[in-house]
Amino acid sequence: MANLIDQPESSGGFFTKIGRLLASPWVAPFAVVIALLLTAHAVNNGLEADDYYHRAVLAGSERFGESLRGPQSMFRFLPGEREHAQHLMDEGFLPWWTDTKIKAEFLQLIPTQTHILDYQLWPKSPSMMHVQSLLWFALLVFLAAKFYRRILGATWMAGAAALLFAIEDGHGVPIGWICNRNILIAASFGIGSLIAHDMWRREGRRWAGILAVVLWTLCLLSKEAGIATSAYLFAYALWIDKGTLTQRFLTLVPYGIVLVVWRVVRDLLGYGVAHLGFYVDPLTDTGQFLTALVERYPVYLLGQWGIPSDLSVLIDPLLGSPFWWIAVGYSCLLALLFWPLVRRDRLSRFFVTGMLLSVIPICATFPNDRLLMFVGLGAMGLLVRFWYATFAADGPRPKLALWRIVAVPVAVFFILLHVVLAPPMLYMRANGMKFMEPLYIRTAFDASIEQQDLVVVNSPITMLAGYSLLQYEYEDMPSPRALRILAPGYNPMVVRRIDERTLEIEPETGYLHFLDQLFRNRQNPLAEGEEVRIARMTAKVLTIEDGRPKNVAFRFDAPLEDAALRWLRFHKGEYIEWNPPAVGEEVILRTDWQPDFGS
Repeated sequence: MANLIDQPESSGGFFTKIGRLLASPWVAPFAVVIALLLTAHAVNNGLEADDYYHRAVLAGSERFGESLRGPQSMFRFLPGEREHAQHLMDEGFLPWWTDTKIKAEFLQLIPTQTHILDYQLWPKSPSMMHVQSLLWFALLVFLAAKFYRRILGATWMAGAAALLFAIEDGHGVPIGWICNRNILIAASFGIGSLIAHDMWRREGRRWAGILAVVLWTLCLLSKEAGIATSAYLFAYALWIDKGTLTQRFLTLVPYGIVLVVWRVVRDLLGYGVAHLGFYVDPLTDTGQFLTALVERYPVYLLGQWGIPSDLSVLIDPLLGSPFWWIAVGYSCLLALLFWPLVRRDRLSRFFVTGMLLSVIPICATFPNDRLLMFVGLGAMGLLVRFWYATFAADGPRPKLALWRIVAVPVAVFFILLHVVLAPPMLYMRANGMKFMEPLYIRTAFDASIEQQDLVVVNSPITMLAGYSLLQYEYEDMPSPRALRILAPGYNPMVVRRIDERTLEIEPETGYLHFLDQLFRNRQNPLAEGEEVRIARMTAKVLTIEDGRPKNVAFRFDAPLEDAALRWLRFHKGEYIEWNPPAVGEEVILRTDWQPDFGS
């Protein structure tokens, strides 16, 4: 059957006019304007999470300077050195259960330079830093529109795909979070490389081939996830390029050489991840990555086409859970639905191949819609082809009546999801990091706190509580000598006072759930009876359940009522003062939407 792109546009007055507008070359700047109107409010977001760490690295930190390395290492968070990890645990940046071999060093040279530029030009203006991120997003949307127009031609489908990409709600977090600018940069270089590659192969411009390889290199130097660009290069050679199969795949050799050199240099320079929960290196931990692939792949597809993948972080274990089975079932439904179209149309094959392959590299970390940038590039192209096949009178719909019975309501559902709900969701997600503000420790202290250890009995997200130390410095407020997070704060827990210096804490679902697994993976668990020593405190694992600590005893060097200790607990959306129970007593601390019993 002839390619869909070669068939005439649907007839009809109103829809013909809409089709002509969508086919206009002005769709690209229009998509940029729409995208910026929905996300411009992000300039007021300020700093969030890793942004405080980056500010300390780039602007300098009087207190924590010895714990930080130079500006070029701003994405080299943890070097895998025991002494360094132990020092951060003593300070309170890392929780007591951290694996001291933990390594998290990401090769992101290009984004690093953009952040350095921020702190050279407007070091005290987070708003201007967000403006730079918005400019990268504008470039990304513009390039995506150009990409669709080259692949789909001057058709309404190209314009529709561009607008869908511009309002895709999964882009919200990278836009509104300065630290996550890296994916906007990587995707811009990646899509630019695809455009140049198409110019080289379709129009015979050799300089474009060189440019494509250069942009591919810059993409890899922006974020490791940029490797997903190769999914579309492969799909292009398979379904769009001309010549024999051997000739087509030979065009990928320059990109393959760059990829190998990038990986070798990356390893030689010491970049990589190890012993880090949620993150896994596909080459050095292949078995673990394959398990992660089975667990996360359908969830990412569900995130692109239905329910946000971010919700999966609340499910432990994810593999085999009802949420995972829903994702698997939904993915199978999509496969059955798209197969008749993919079988008939080579451009649909291009988009679906690029989409499916681009999911693989992001399975190296936990599901999160902010990582779907490259996946969405193919998904939006496939979606407009699906709409055409479903609704257009001259669309190549399958003869099977059952297909249309299923396809029509699903197509309408996708309109609701990606046209009606996506814009307001993008608006909210671009400001989504601000919703975590209550999870930082905002309690104001007098100067005496600088001689005290701040002990937090329960914390919903340990990482954000740790960043509070940098927040205090950023806001020029007195901060504690050190921070101690004892237990997770999202479920009820029993707190027992054993003696003058010891508390025993037993959370209802144990330790190392959800985001707390970031600091220790399950391949190196804590053992029953194991003791972890940090400055002025020892944590001893009393019992283990499901491979995780169930209850832990915390013994302090000073009595719990000593002036050297200041106590907080998380309750009803904020951190409040708290006093340990008397020796021999037990209290139950419940989550913030439930009443307290005991204290």
